[in-house]
Amino acid sequence: MLHQIRKLPLQQQLLISFTGLSTILLLITMSVTFYFDITRQMHALDKTISSTAAYLASLDSVKAMLQQGYPDPALEKQLDSLSTHLDDLNVIVIYDTNGLRFYHTDRSKSGETFVSGEEAAILSGAEPYITTGYGTYGTQRRAFHGVTDENGAVIGFVMTSIFTSGITAQMKFLAGCFVVILLGAFGLALCLSKGILFLLRDSLMGHHPDELLALYQKQGEVLNAVEDGLVATNIQGRIIFANTAAQQLLGHSESTLLGQCLEDVFSESTCLQVAQTGCSVHNQSCVIQGRQVFISEIPIPEQQKIVGVLSILHDKTEMMKLSDELSGTKDMLDTLRFFNHEFMNKLHVILGYLQTGEIQRATSFIINSSLVSSQTIRETADCIRVPQLCALVIGKMMHAAELGIRLTTSPDSFCMKSDLLLPSAQLITLVGNLLENSIEALSAPSLPVREIQLSLYCRPDCNLIICEDTGPGIPSFVQTQIFDQGFSTKGKQRGLGLSLVREIVQTHHGVIELVTEEGAGTCFTVTFTKSQEV
Repeated sequence: MLHQIRKLPLQQQLLISFTGLSTILLLITMSVTFYFDITRQMHALDKTISSTAAYLASLDSVKAMLQQGYPDPALEKQLDSLSTHLDDLNVIVIYDTNGLRFYHTDRSKSGETFVSGEEAAILSGAEPYITTGYGTYGTQRRAFHGVTDENGAVIGFVMTSIFTSGITAQMKFLAGCFVVILLGAFGLALCLSKGILFLLRDSLMGHHPDELLALYQKQGEVLNAVEDGLVATNIQGRIIFANTAAQQLLGHSESTLLGQCLEDVFSESTCLQVAQTGCSVHNQSCVIQGRQVFISEIPIPEQQKIVGVLSILHDKTEMMKLSDELSGTKDMLDTLRFFNHEFMNKLHVILGYLQTGEIQRATSFIINSSLVSSQTIRETADCIRVPQLCALVIGKMMHAAELGIRLTTSPDSFCMKSDLLLPSAQLITLVGNLLENSIEALSAPSLPVREIQLSLYCRPDCNLIICEDTGPGIPSFVQTQIFDQGFSTKGKQRGLGLSLVREIVQTHHGVIELVTEEGAGTCFTVTFTKSQEV
């Protein structure tokens, strides 16, 4: 039966459930009420016949009649009047100790003896009692009460009774009334159930519960089909919904997510702040489980009150990878374009050597130029995504190679134009002068190791440029003057490169640090931070 009900539409299930529950409650209530009402009436009838019997047994006229041994007409009239006025009383009889009837509501019964045996206890002096027995008029409910003389001796007894047929009729009447009331209440419950469904439908904007359930299920399927992660939190920041994409991004199942505080699962969330201020947060970049994600958090209003926050997690990892590959390819093409120009210049140098007959110098120039391999060029172009800067570095590599100097970029370097905190032209000037300064320091062939390493670490909030070489180092007595314009240990008309570097650093509120040791090498570190940028 329950299985069949579950197959019905939701509206019918609700109607059957409301009506069935109301019916069960009505049946329980009416049954209890009926039982207590019948019990109350039975107690009332027992009290009526018992008190009437006690009253008659206490009358002096009854005692006198039993002592005289013959009926009293005046008493008979009094008892007839009493019987007439007591509707709940059917029979009044008076007996002596021999069982001879002195009074009966039916005159034809007077003078007969009572031989049912129920009177034995009362004649032996027992307390008044009530029995159910069978008499001339059918089954009766009887009350027995003894009549005593002045000395307390039993001289007879009074019996009052009511026909159980009358009790049964009253019970049937009450049962009929209860059935009518039950049917009326059932009809009222049915109307109320339909009214509740009508109000429910009105509150559901005219949708049937089945329609709303189907809509909810479709909405759930749609939300789970969305590629973006969707997380809904209440005003306390606890998760009340998370679609499939959000579960995968956060690395939790729905059962473990629901009820948790979103900031405990994802520390970069600001859902509590958004719930308190009502101000949305859009496209905040963060990393979840090693994936690049943009998060937007929007307050959920209800009746001009914030009741929760919707967090939208947009996975940008694949897109960022593709964008990075595309920008890397573009930067590589731009670098090769600049490099091609530099390569043509070198071909012209080689051609000049050949035309002047300096074959040995042309051979040496080609050998030194080949020290910069295509692999090194690719790695440099992959690290440095600013085409003009990359071309400059590769050009400096080839120039250094011609002098027998090995110039490399650190493998973990990374520089994109969008992350620069100063114009690319000024960064090129800065890096070019640092590299040229190191190449000049290593130009002496007598140095055992001639290497330069350039490191570029560019993030949106910080740019770090490190240029270190294995040159002879800077003497301590000139370290305080190397950034002064026109100061140089290499002759006149020099000393502009490092002063220009210092000017660029100061203009953009950066920091330049020098670490050098005579005979070991020199390291320049230039730092720009976003908070210092103007």
